Amino acid sequence: MSYDRADFDYSTEADPLPKGHAATHIGMFLAWAVLNNLESDLHRERSAELLARLRRREITGRQLFEAVCAERFSERDLNEEGNAFAQQYYVDEAGQRGPYFADYKKTLAAGLPSFWHVADTWDNYGKIAAVISRRYEVWKTPPRRKPWWRFW
Repeated sequence: MSYDRADFDYSTEADPLPKGHAATHIGMFLAWAVLNNLESDLHRERSAELLARLRRREITGRQLFEAVCAERFSERDLNEEGNAFAQQYYVDEAGQRGPYFADYKKTLAAGLPSFWHVADTWDNYGKIAAVISRRYEVWKTPPRRKPWWRFW
């Protein structure tokens, strides 16, 4: 299952942005996954040095994505738990954009000309990572329901 692709030029601006801007939002989610140990074994085996550089913040998530994902973010990039979360948060039940996109837009793109104008910086990553982490914690610990026989 492919979650997202950056091999299209998403820019609809009169002066198009560089193509890399189409990967910023994907890279930030991927960086969050890696920094929370949700990356796939494939990346752990084949991209260990790049993962280490990301963890040291020598490269951004977008740079990691561009280096190892062939412009496609898919289930092969995450481990089982990472995929379960992405299938709820990054995409919805219909395979369309999930809540992540609204969170990203509200957190990082508000006041910018477009979604694609978000700068690929660790400062911006920190802002969206806090939102993703809150969503992840809610996802991991859903509200407890009362047993069916309890009325109060």
